[in-house]
Amino acid sequence: MIYYIFKGQILTVFLSLAHLTSISFPSRITDFVGGQEGEYKIYELNKSKSLVFEPKRKAIDRNFIVFLQDSKYHFNINYNEALSNKDIELQIAKKCNSLILIKENKDYQLFECPKSLLFVNKTKSTVQVNDLYIQNRSYLSKGPPIYFKGKLIYYRRSLR
Repeated sequence: MIYYIFKGQILTVFLSLAHLTSISFPSRITDFVGGQEGEYKIYELNKSKSLVFEPKRKAIDRNFIVFLQDSKYHFNINYNEALSNKDIELQIAKKCNSLILIKENKDYQLFECPKSLLFVNKTKSTVQVNDLYIQNRSYLSKGPPIYFKGKLIYYRRSLR
């Protein structure tokens, strides 16, 4: 699965005991940090452009940071058998004008572009979407799960 990522947004990656999870980066990894011994084992592969996670237990909920030469990525690493990832390829997200409305309710509209999502806040107050606080509208990374008011509203092109 391709995750189109905007800089500064935190991504959630779900692990499973049933399979390994790999994350491939656009350039070479210089360093990474996060987790505790016994939660998962990490393998660095593909000439230091990929990390593979092998979970060792179910109760995982950690921050994880990966450093590249010119950027860094922040992750929430969680255990979830039903939503688990296998292969993630990270690419740079882009704002666009060819929007398609994919979900609407009294609180928000969610639009999809080829390489991003657009969240439009319909309430009169600031709302939290993942790690962002949105007053009016904001582009979001496409691919990672999207949470609004603590509920999963978008993941892997499926609407919840």
